[in-house]
Amino acid sequence: MTYRLWWTVGYTCSSEREFLAAKHRLLPATYEMLDDALRRASQVGRAGGVAWLIEGDDKTRLERGLIEKTLKKRSQELEATAPPSDRLGDRRGPDPRRDGPARDDRGKMTR
Repeated sequence: MTYRLWWTVGYTCSSEREFLAAKHRLLPATYEMLDDALRRASQVGRAGGVAWLIEGDDKTRLERGLIEKTLKKRSQELEATAPPSDRLGDRRGPDPRRDGPARDDRGKMTR
């Protein structure tokens, strides 16, 4: 399942009419879960932007008013379930810039 979020920041679209006219030129952000799209919509709102529309493959359609109402109702829940951004899912292995140089059992550098 995918959900697409259309949002703008600044003066790109200041009304629903302008958004609908520009929608075909805007690239939506795509998310696998509705909660992720709502989380991003919340971030956009806090940054001064507008989350205009969320559409899902399952015919879900949340327009600006419904997005704002949902965020007011579920904001604490969405923030509490957000995964920590501190390297969750980082599977690249050790990073010498982050972890320092690697040493063997005798204390000699291995790289």
